[in-house]
Amino acid sequence: MNIEFDDELSRMDELEKESDSPINKALSLDDPISDLKLRAHPIVQTGTKLQSVIDTLRDQKVGCVMVESNNEIVGIMTERDFLLRTIAKGLDMEKEVIDDFMTPNPETLQADDPIAYGLNKMHVFGIRHIPMLGPDNKILGLVSVKDVIAHIGNYYADQIVNLPSQPDRKALDRPEGG
Repeated sequence: MNIEFDDELSRMDELEKESDSPINKALSLDDPISDLKLRAHPIVQTGTKLQSVIDTLRDQKVGCVMVESNNEIVGIMTERDFLLRTIAKGLDMEKEVIDDFMTPNPETLQADDPIAYGLNKMHVFGIRHIPMLGPDNKILGLVSVKDVIAHIGNYYADQIVNLPSQPDRKALDRPEGG
């Protein structure tokens, strides 16, 4: 039995070394934001109808869109913005434009800003999405809390993976929300 156990441990070590999983590619919180694996987020132009933005959020399964004009970021429109600024106001989403409801001049990050700086901005300003700009102030992407959490999960993978099981706790069998 001991030989089988040793063989299994050896095989697990081999698989871990061969793996390309993100757990083996952890970063430091001092690394630049550009090192995060960012998901694509849509960019819309000023003047876009709210219904079109809603369709984009739903179809692309994202929590916000960045708004640009003349290749520069001028705003951001999040699910929270929709909830607080448009829903239940009887607006015609086919006529209203994003310019009147977006958060103008959003906080931004530069690609070389440390991940910890981005996390601090999210905490201080109470926001979950921050556009990332390149040296020429062109939109490179968007950093979300989800991206930072994924990074932290990868960075502390050993501690997370090795947590003792708690069989009496009921895990969610589906994502939260609607």
